[in-house]
Amino acid sequence: MAADADSEAEPSASSGEAHFPNRRIVTVALMMAMAVAAMEQTVVSPAMPTIIAKFNGVEIYALVFSAYLLASTITTPLYGKLADRLGRKRVLLFGLGVFALGSILSGLSRSMPELIAMRTLQGIGAGAVAPIVITLLGDLYSLEERARVQGLFSAVWGISSIAGPALGGVLTDHLSWRWVFFVSVPFGLISMVILATRVRESVAEREPKPLDWTGAALLTGGTAALLIAVLGGEGRSWEHELLLLALAAALIAVFIRHERRASDPILPIDLLAQPAIAASILGSFVIGGLLIGIDTYVPLFVQGVRGGSATDAGRSIMPLFAAWSISVFIAAKLVPQWGFRKTAVVGSVLIALGSIGLVAGTIWPDSSRFAFLVGMGVIGLGMGPTSLSYILGVQNSVPWERRGAATGAVIFSRMIGGAVIVGLLGATLGHELAWRLGGSSGVDVAAALRPETHAQLSPEQLDVVRLAMNASLRDVFLQIVVLAALGLGCAVRLAGGRAVDRRDLPGSHAEQPDRVAAAIEH
Repeated sequence: MAADADSEAEPSASSGEAHFPNRRIVTVALMMAMAVAAMEQTVVSPAMPTIIAKFNGVEIYALVFSAYLLASTITTPLYGKLADRLGRKRVLLFGLGVFALGSILSGLSRSMPELIAMRTLQGIGAGAVAPIVITLLGDLYSLEERARVQGLFSAVWGISSIAGPALGGVLTDHLSWRWVFFVSVPFGLISMVILATRVRESVAEREPKPLDWTGAALLTGGTAALLIAVLGGEGRSWEHELLLLALAAALIAVFIRHERRASDPILPIDLLAQPAIAASILGSFVIGGLLIGIDTYVPLFVQGVRGGSATDAGRSIMPLFAAWSISVFIAAKLVPQWGFRKTAVVGSVLIALGSIGLVAGTIWPDSSRFAFLVGMGVIGLGMGPTSLSYILGVQNSVPWERRGAATGAVIFSRMIGGAVIVGLLGATLGHELAWRLGGSSGVDVAAALRPETHAQLSPEQLDVVRLAMNASLRDVFLQIVVLAALGLGCAVRLAGGRAVDRRDLPGSHAEQPDRVAAAIEH
């Protein structure tokens, strides 16, 4: 059936399912695509020791992860813009197709350089998934429905991220390391078939404008230089790091200047300059950094200070994602009633309180198990309402023809925030560890991180490393508290009042005559 752009394509909260008897299966397809992309970021880790043993290349193994991250981050805003120009469906199908091809070729790789190249291809496809899936949800659901559905998708993302390492270990042990790449392909293909057969888009004709290739090139170059700098590299001097950062700053400055004059910019600067949208984008940057920072340094505390195993370290993250999965469903009911600002402020306060709990765990190490359990749970309870308010606030502030670019900007900001902030926190940790262990030359810090290698250190050396690690991580967690406070400042800048779906505003439909009619086939 061809859906009318103002009625069936935009159902009300009370009658949504009646207009879309097959909308649920499309949502399942989108959920499968999101789960595959989320799991791919973590499922590879358990297989890396086996891959290194087969291919060698230990000195470049980190590129298996960073190449994927770099490719997916750089392409995210480009896909968002293309979705506004060409339609959501065809861009998402292209991304899923490239992702599936990259997955197959990664599993068939015969050397470490070949695997890195195929992971890059896989990342290029993955960059389309999160922004286009979330944009499509914004097209298919009203604000009240969208809050519930996107809350569910946040839970799927968190659960998939947790399940990734466990699944990767099982596949590597019982089948082959190649299956950590093959396992996602059937689900991606099923998602593609459903989307290809159940969703029809008719993009209205617009005045043709050339794609902003100059802006795309400047953004790609600036982002690549920034990520390469913050991801670090063995043996790279600080002069090279500063050169990369200077190059990134110069390219981004030229990009901003160019976008102000471009007829059809990749990232509309006028849009990003709106206070509420700018607050959401900066807040998403902080959220991304907090999440990756906690995911990186809490397990390090468990192993390096508390003396836990790798399994214990993995379990330490579970309270955050479990609480997040619960809080998004609560937030879905709060956003339409409280509005974006109040919901995000409450969530940001919880994140800050939970972060203080992490600091308390380093101050009183004997009580760290309880402090971290409570702290991670409280942070998770705050992540749901905060992240949901940011994405819904942006989507509800723009018309259809700019929703893809705006959503892509939010996802892009979160990914960049994760890479940049975790790099800065890592620099802090490295500097402070070097300072505190300066008089303990010859101490192997890595040996203190795994119980099976503790015998390589004397009890005195082990105590020295643990004390230094505890004090250094305390300062890292203090920086996380500061970031949480910055996130609270962003939440305060969001639009206040009760959240109203822009399609319910008088004249809103008339202002969007070229809207895509996204139809769900019977």
